[in-house]
Amino acid sequence: MRKITLAFLVLLVNYTFAQEDTTSLVKDTISFEKIVQWDANPVESQGKTGTCWSFSTSSFLESELIRMNKGSHNLSEILVARQVYVRKAENYVGRHGKAQFGEGSLGHDLLNAIDKYGIAPAEVFSGLQLNSEKHDHAELANILEAFLKAIVQNKGGKLTPVWKDAYNGLLDVYLGDYPENFTYNEKEYTPLSFAKELGLKGDNYATICSYTHQPFYTNFVLDIPDNWDNGFFYNVALDELVSTTKKALKDGYTIEWDADVSNKGFSSKKGLAITFKEEEKPDFISVTEELEVNQKIRQENYDNHTVTDDHLMHIVGLAKGSDGNDYFIVKNSWGDEKGMEGFKGHILVSESYFRLNTISIMLHKDAVAKPLQKKLGL
Repeated sequence: MRKITLAFLVLLVNYTFAQEDTTSLVKDTISFEKIVQWDANPVESQGKTGTCWSFSTSSFLESELIRMNKGSHNLSEILVARQVYVRKAENYVGRHGKAQFGEGSLGHDLLNAIDKYGIAPAEVFSGLQLNSEKHDHAELANILEAFLKAIVQNKGGKLTPVWKDAYNGLLDVYLGDYPENFTYNEKEYTPLSFAKELGLKGDNYATICSYTHQPFYTNFVLDIPDNWDNGFFYNVALDELVSTTKKALKDGYTIEWDADVSNKGFSSKKGLAITFKEEEKPDFISVTEELEVNQKIRQENYDNHTVTDDHLMHIVGLAKGSDGNDYFIVKNSWGDEKGMEGFKGHILVSESYFRLNTISIMLHKDAVAKPLQKKLGL
């Protein structure tokens, strides 16, 4: 891994809204001093899928493997998504259709799938069929849900024992045959043996949030739609959530991040995420005084559904803005065309935006400070 100790400035290059007169430019352009950025694989695109959770968490685990001196590996995001489709189908049918089904999931679902099914390199299972170059699960997701609804309605009077075989057949057609065995780096593996060799274990990681509707320093099932598998979240105070994230980054760890990106303060095109007051119109150029986000404001925005579980990404670094604020360097999964020069495919996320819009973070338990580990029972 590399740690950038020589600070340098990266200037935003004359970003303006489309307009006829481009001669009037804002003077107070935000610049960034990169403090630290850890190794991660190149930015990829999730295409037309709701699998940001798999792309972000796979990217996170790829960086974990580099950090643990396990080498550089490009993991198959779609193989894990395929197996989560299986697990979600079992959950949906088992609950007689009274459960969430769709493309969305959370980071811990990927870890659970690896523990149960294993993982493979992307070169072994790309998930692309018919010479397609981009992922698109729209048709597949609709067909899978329609199939499961027909099974649950059970008009035949008895649940057929072969419905899982038929369901897996649909996944094979759209995503490719499941790789029971494969060769990688001149060695034979199964998905489970490959995961074991890489040392990827779900128990090594913790998902942390910050809410007041549950006691701090306890774990609980967070009520968000994509938490279909009832995963547990550790609850801490907001300042601890922020300090834990910064400490981890400074100590050489990266972080999987679940956040709201549907508000006016997030721009993948500009590569910037900042908070604005309600009356302000964002230009993403000039230095602005951001909101001071405390625990009360954060909780209110969660309770009234202003902040929702939208998108998962991968935090790979930390920077200082010329406005005096800290910014997290966040790797996205929407391709590498958008964003500012030097950070294509990434978003610079202000601390204020992070404090308001974070649903949760997932990180290695060793990245958490010892006193907090003790409080949480990690």
